Amino acid sequence: MTVAACTLGQEDRSARVRQWKRLAGTARPSARHSGRFLEISYQSGSGVFDELEALVASERQCCAFVDWDVVQEVDGNIMRITAKPESPDDIASLAALFSAA
Repeated sequence: MTVAACTLGQEDRSARVRQWKRLAGTARPSARHSGRFLEISYQSGSGVFDELEALVASERQCCAFVDWDVVQEVDGNIMRITAKPESPDDIASLAALFSAA
């Protein structure tokens, strides 16, 4: 089975990783990976949901091989990434990026 890859070039990918790291520094995420599902919880804070939504909108463009969803809840913000049923391994590289076990 072939695992899909991000379509960003190296320079853009590095910039995107820096954006995710900045958000992580602000909102201290915790991640869970199970099968074809990855869920990352971000703490609430000023602008966190808006930044998360913007990043996910960008990810939907370059990493369209998985489904991206963001919800704002009372106790934080949740990002869910789901691989297609026929390609469950596509989530593995993203799980590694978000340090999910």
